[in-house]
Amino acid sequence: MQRRQRLDLIHKHPAFPTAERVLLGLTEAGFQAVLAGGCVRDAVLGVNPKDLDMATSAPPDTVERLFRATLAVGKAFGTIVVVENGYNFEVTTFRSEGPYLDGRHPSSVSFSGMEEDAKRRDFTINAMFYDPAEFLLFDYHGGETDIQARLIRTVGMPQERFSEDRLRMLRAVRFVSQLGFRIHPDTLTAIQSQAASIQGVSAERVLNEMQRLLGSPHLREGIRELIRSRMHLQVWPELEKLEVEKLDAFLSFLSWENAFAAVHLMLRADPEPRLRAWKASRESLKKVTTQIKAAETLVNERSSRAERIQALGGPEFAHTLVLASGLLSLKNDQNKLDDWVKEYLEVAGPNGELPKPLLTGDDLTRAGVPPSQRMGEILRQIYSAQLEGKLKDRAQALAFLNQLKDADTR
Repeated sequence: MQRRQRLDLIHKHPAFPTAERVLLGLTEAGFQAVLAGGCVRDAVLGVNPKDLDMATSAPPDTVERLFRATLAVGKAFGTIVVVENGYNFEVTTFRSEGPYLDGRHPSSVSFSGMEEDAKRRDFTINAMFYDPAEFLLFDYHGGETDIQARLIRTVGMPQERFSEDRLRMLRAVRFVSQLGFRIHPDTLTAIQSQAASIQGVSAERVLNEMQRLLGSPHLREGIRELIRSRMHLQVWPELEKLEVEKLDAFLSFLSWENAFAAVHLMLRADPEPRLRAWKASRESLKKVTTQIKAAETLVNERSSRAERIQALGGPEFAHTLVLASGLLSLKNDQNKLDDWVKEYLEVAGPNGELPKPLLTGDDLTRAGVPPSQRMGEILRQIYSAQLEGKLKDRAQALAFLNQLKDADTR
C-alpha cells in the first residue's frame, strides 16, 4: 500500500522546488499534502512528468487562504489552482463522490482522506500518490504492478467506473496510444458492452481525447484498440475500413492533424464531415485539407512540376512531406521525394517562400485583358512557366503574355 521510493524524475522537474514550497505550506498548516495522478504515474514509468498536480486534506477554502494567488476554476469539485513563481498547480482536496446521474459529473462531493480519494479515480495507474518529503509512494490499487505489466485497468468494477463517466472509456484507449499499454481484458469487455453510450459524450470532450490519441507515439496501437473497443462505430466509423498496419509506412507525425490527414488519405475519405462532427476548429480543418490536397498533388503522376512546387510551397511543407513520404513508401517508390524537394528548393527563397509572380492582374489589365475567368487562367499559366524556369524575368513574362493573347485572337 505504501513504501519508500524516491521518484527522481519528480525531484528533477523544473517546477519541483516551487511545488515543494506549496506542499510545505499545506503541511505546515497541519494538512496532509502529496503529489497525485499523472505525474506519479509518469515518474514510476520512467517518463518525465508534465504537470505536478497535488492532493491534500485541506478544504478548498483553506487552500485559497493559505496562498496569495489562486484560481477557483474547479472549486465545486474540490480543485483550486495555486499560482506560484510562474507555475500553476492543481491542488485538489481528497474527496469521495456521490452517484453520477448524467454520465459525467458526480451528484455530490464530500471531502475525505487519501484512501477514499484513490477509490474514485479512473484507472489504477492514475490512483497513486507520492510524498516527496518522505519519499513515500502510496498505491492502494496496484497501480505500480499494472505499470510494470503495461496494463490499463480500472479502479474497482469497470462497469461502474464507465457508467459514472462514459468518457473514461475513450481515455482508456487514449492511454494505449500515449503509453503503449494494453487494456486489461475485463476492462476492455466492459468498454465493449457500453461502447454505444459514448455517443452521449459531448463532441468537445471527444475531440480533446482524439487530439491526444492522434498526437501520441503509439498511434497504431491506439487506433487498433479503438476499433477493438467498438467505440469507433460512434466516434470515427470511417476506421471500419482502415488497414491499420499501413500506418507504419509514415514517419513520426508532426501534429494530430497530420496523423488524422494520413488516416483519411489511406481511407480516401473526405475529412470534413468527421472534423465537423467533432467540432474541430476551422484552422484544423484548413490544415488537414491543405495537407491532403498537397500530398495528393505530389503523388499524382499527372501533376506538373509547377503543381508539385506549389504543393510543397504552402504553409504545411513539413506535414505534406510526412504524408507524401508515407504514400510513396506504400508504393515502394520513395526516390521521387528527393527529386520533388530539389525542384522546390531551386525556386524557393531563403525562408522557403515561393517567388512572387512576374506579372499581376494589373499588368494584364494594362495589356488589354479584362478581369475574367480567362485572366485567372493566363495568370496561372504564366506563373507555372515561371516556376518551371521557362520565364526568367518580367520581359520574358510579357512576351509570353502577348503569345497567349495572340493565340486567343486566332
